[in-house]
Amino acid sequence: MKRPLLALLLVLAPVFALAQSVRWDPPGGPLAVGQVTSLQLVFQNCEPKGVPAIPDVPGLTLQFASQSSNISWINGDYSRSVTYVYQALLSRKQAVEIPAFPVETSKGRVQVPAARFEPTDATIGSTGKTLESAANSKLEISTPRIWAGEVFDLSYKIEAAQSYYPDFGRGNFAWNADPLVTEDWSAPQPYADNAGGDARVGFAYHTRAIARAPGLHRLNPINQIVNLSIGVSGFGFFQQRQYQQFSVQSDTPTLEVRPLPPAPSGFTGAVGQFKLTSKVVPTRLSVGEPVTWTLELSGTGNWPDISGLPPREVSKDFQVIQPKAKRTPSPGKLFDAKLTEDVVLVPTTAGTYPIAPFHFVYFDPKSGTYRTLATEAQTVAVAAAASATAPAPAAKAPAPPAEGGTAAAAPELPTGLPRDPLPGPSVAAAPSPAGVVLGAALAPFALVVLCWLMFAWRKARREDPLRRRRQARALLASTLQRLRQRPAGRDERAPLLQAWQRETAVLWSVGHAAPVAQEFPAEWERLWRESDRLLHGPSAGSELPADWIDRAEAALAAKPIPGFKPAQLFRPRHLLPFLAAFALAAAGSARGQSAGPAYARGDFAAAEKGWREALARDPLDWSARYDLSLALAQENRWDEAAAQAAAAYVQHPADPAVRWQFALACDKSGFVPGPLAAFLAPEALADLARLASPAAWQWVAEGAAALAALAALLLLALGYRALPRGWALPAASGCLVLAVLGASAACLGWRAYGAMADTRAAIIWHAGSLRSIPTEADTAQKTTPLSAGTVGLVDKRFLGWVRLDFGNGQTGWVRAEDAVPVWR
Repeated sequence: MKRPLLALLLVLAPVFALAQSVRWDPPGGPLAVGQVTSLQLVFQNCEPKGVPAIPDVPGLTLQFASQSSNISWINGDYSRSVTYVYQALLSRKQAVEIPAFPVETSKGRVQVPAARFEPTDATIGSTGKTLESAANSKLEISTPRIWAGEVFDLSYKIEAAQSYYPDFGRGNFAWNADPLVTEDWSAPQPYADNAGGDARVGFAYHTRAIARAPGLHRLNPINQIVNLSIGVSGFGFFQQRQYQQFSVQSDTPTLEVRPLPPAPSGFTGAVGQFKLTSKVVPTRLSVGEPVTWTLELSGTGNWPDISGLPPREVSKDFQVIQPKAKRTPSPGKLFDAKLTEDVVLVPTTAGTYPIAPFHFVYFDPKSGTYRTLATEAQTVAVAAAASATAPAPAAKAPAPPAEGGTAAAAPELPTGLPRDPLPGPSVAAAPSPAGVVLGAALAPFALVVLCWLMFAWRKARREDPLRRRRQARALLASTLQRLRQRPAGRDERAPLLQAWQRETAVLWSVGHAAPVAQEFPAEWERLWRESDRLLHGPSAGSELPADWIDRAEAALAAKPIPGFKPAQLFRPRHLLPFLAAFALAAAGSARGQSAGPAYARGDFAAAEKGWREALARDPLDWSARYDLSLALAQENRWDEAAAQAAAAYVQHPADPAVRWQFALACDKSGFVPGPLAAFLAPEALADLARLASPAAWQWVAEGAAALAALAALLLLALGYRALPRGWALPAASGCLVLAVLGASAACLGWRAYGAMADTRAAIIWHAGSLRSIPTEADTAQKTTPLSAGTVGLVDKRFLGWVRLDFGNGQTGWVRAEDAVPVWR
């Protein structure tokens, strides 16, 4: 027994005696500049614990590509190795060294020796031709000498010999624009050049930029990945073209930025070509009536550095409501914009007041001089206010018309001013989905108590403050399970990691659109950084650490969220919702007491704040929406005033004051929400629909259904002779006729409101952009213009953004503050 054991130990002794090591292969030598080359990290007789963390080397990019294992037994010599393959890219013509670093292995910590590489010229396959002869790129400046803040053109071209069948991928490239501020690059424009008999193809890009700091600046190079064909493999039909990947680097032109000359007084930093207009409306008014002075600055210039217009000077006899600047950039342009500021002046004393010319000083880079724009002087005539206690003049009989003449025309009635606020509160009812209406019409009345408890349960669940975080936790668990089933590639895992980041932000109550790793606890911060590295790092070879999913599941397990407590059902605000309505009514009365006087004394900003708070408590308070529209109109914010007036109109269209404000605000803002356009025209269908709100028409439909059910019950009783025919038949016929008329009117009235009858409806109150993803940081995303007055359905919300569904298959994201919800 001892001899076989001794023989086995002698056989296995070389295995246990093997030394462990980790090394680079090759350990050094030449490395082609701009050419993707494979470097191997070989683990001899040991295995790494996770993907090794390679030290950062300036000028050298290392991306993990693949992993392999190898076992050999030759003449009794046993060895086992694990190889990690990295794609190496040397971007600059300089020697680089990967410093020595330790790695954790199955045999303990092992030191990886340093590896030094010398730069060489990249060559195409085995041809020996240099990369420069096959592909090149160029960054060009429209003028090499500019003024600080001057807008200038930049162009970028990349091309390659057509004989190499170049593949430029998606046309994306990496560039650090510092010290410039630039617009988005234009879409790549393909071109071909056959000059000199060498056919070349490529793409051209264009953008505009400004430089703030004077001095001599060398621009950073642009690096773009290009795949060039180095031959074919296979025969006949099975031939396949082989490609080699290169990084083509542009030149680095020099830009001279001249400082601006000494500035005159009044210069605020604007550089470019501008146009200034001024408008004062009205110029004849009475004491206490407002006059609006509008200044509009437009043109091309360094708009990122222009914060607003200089202050204006007016007489002390005016009460001044400070302006709120409104900047409107041209779509897709950073340096073309329009800045509008409205000042509201309220005269306190009668007289004639000059409006002095307004001056705006800017630097014109074309002439190299400072210029001043000046508006024309205007005069405002203020008459004394009419005395409220003065006796009315005696009425005079109209004089007969002169012989052969005509009678004098009657004066037109005044229009164009908002009416007075409503006392409020006046709570409207929100419409229900069509299925809910049908269910309510058919529901047995004997289940009233059960329905009551069900609605209370739904209200408690919906208003549970932890509901969304519990959903996020469940979605995180599901996402991690799906990550286990996906391949390790970047393209397969990126969508799931984006979903993981989104729900992680909700789980930890991070309340903005672009969370960063530092906002989470230590373990979550590490997980976030590793997911960011895959999502936003260089594309080639990105991969999560091998234990990432295990650590993420452990971290999720350590973050429990309390479950829903059924006892919440019996809270008064859930079980007795009408008590909450009384509380809101009391709050609304307090709102009327605070916001109403503020509006009366001309403090429209305070009135706006009070009525916004009232809407936050109850979005169905249509009188608060109407009053808020009045306050916004007094501040000359007609666009948002029109959206709020439209929401009040849909909630309570029968009120004359609401109708007046809706028509006035739409006229002043220049837009009408699409589904409500017919309500401003004298149409029979609109006249019928405006008699009631969408919710009221739903009630009419439910009442018609109840009448139809009653008619059926009476007819059934007649069939069994349970009721006398003399009155039961007329009663059943009458109920049936009323049911048909009511159902027809309800269907027509409800459908006339279109998308506005949906509880998810929201109105876009100013023109902007519809974005494909909820962020303003990603300039490469697709956008499309969005007109003021557009109505969409909010189907998703994300950290201050809402996603709108427009019913034609188009969806997109806008900022939540740009949309006015109609019912929520």
